Amino acid sequence: MKKVIGFLFFLLFLSLVPVEAQKVWSLEECINYALENNLQIKRQELDVQYNKNNYFQSYFNTLPNINGQVNEGFTAGQAFDYYSTPPQYRDQKSWSGSLNLSSNVTLFGGFQIINGIIKSKYDFLKSQSDLNKSKNDISLQLALSYLQILFSKELVDVSKSKLEVTSLQVERTKKMLDVGNVAQGEYLQIKAQESNDKTSFINAENNLGVSYLDLTQMLDLDSTGGFDIVVPQNIEIELLAPLESVQNIYIQSLGIMPQIKSAEYALKSAKKQLAIAWGGVSPTVSLNGGLNTFYSTTNVNPLNPTGDYSVKEQFKDDYNKQIGIGISIPIFNRLQTKNNISNSKLQVSDFELQLDQTKKALYKEIQQAHADATDAREKYYSSVEAVNYNEEAFKYTSQKMEVGLVNSVDYNVAQNNLISAKSSMLQAKYEYIFKLKILDLYMGKSITL
Repeated sequence: MKKVIGFLFFLLFLSLVPVEAQKVWSLEECINYALENNLQIKRQELDVQYNKNNYFQSYFNTLPNINGQVNEGFTAGQAFDYYSTPPQYRDQKSWSGSLNLSSNVTLFGGFQIINGIIKSKYDFLKSQSDLNKSKNDISLQLALSYLQILFSKELVDVSKSKLEVTSLQVERTKKMLDVGNVAQGEYLQIKAQESNDKTSFINAENNLGVSYLDLTQMLDLDSTGGFDIVVPQNIEIELLAPLESVQNIYIQSLGIMPQIKSAEYALKSAKKQLAIAWGGVSPTVSLNGGLNTFYSTTNVNPLNPTGDYSVKEQFKDDYNKQIGIGISIPIFNRLQTKNNISNSKLQVSDFELQLDQTKKALYKEIQQAHADATDAREKYYSSVEAVNYNEEAFKYTSQKMEVGLVNSVDYNVAQNNLISAKSSMLQAKYEYIFKLKILDLYMGKSITL
């Protein structure tokens, strides 16, 4: 008995412990989370960092290089001894070593290093633009999935309201059947409609669950458990505001769309690559210098042939330094430079065509998005009007059925027409909102609700 009482107190304690509320996500939070955790975005960020490192390295390429070298070796074999009496060959073992320090810097190389720096900069900026393009694409996909949940939520509410209205009508028809005012066939038909409405409600809830699953998968979340979204308070759309013209949107997008920036940077990079190729026909002037010294256990001090010749003394006596200027003149390199220039010219022409192609594709996208938004706007106008008329028709039919002037078939037809009109209106509403968000993106506006 004590164990039972203790268990009940434990359950009571658990019921009093505050439960952490589930995370409710806004559209902005979904987008920010995806941009921080999406694997494709992470990979492109690595590519941006890779190009940034190359850009920094291009600056360091202007500096001289410095290399040090240490050699140590052992030698054994026959050697002629000039200092023996008489001079003769004899077996000899020796250690020898050297220290070297050298440096080289290009003074002039057809401006290849300078052009390489500028080219690396454009490659870096292009990778950033490609990253921003991917972020825009993911943001639009998330917005579409988010709006699909809002659409599915409203469809659930519509289906639930329809089921509740039908259930009330079933109760009224049952009462009328009990007093003999309607035939049993009328009651069975309205019960069948109630069953159909239950099925529609279940399907709407299932579709809502699928919409949640799609969004959580885009966010790479483990499950939909504890996941919900913020339903904006002012989701209604402003239909009176006119749309921007296609030309105005296009002019704004040319200066901000990352795909245009990427194509422009790719063209600039190709032009610098052509300049680098032309630098290959120029002589290269370089400055080089070095320090080195040497020792060997077989060395003899010329000032004291019979005395000891230490390593320290040899390093000091054999120390030397040199500096020089070298000029490399390309004479014939199997037409490699000529073909590099030709191929670079072809690349410039190709990237010019790609830029024009990207601009035309952007204009067509804006044209299509503008046309889609206009169509969705008109569709929403007509669907709102259809809902208003069907609501009046259903209200009138419901009143006539309550007094027995129409049968359940006419009632079901009026109700189905109303639900169909509401579903079409919701679909047009969220379709129009999404098309507006696409146009906003082309004008540089952030995606928000």
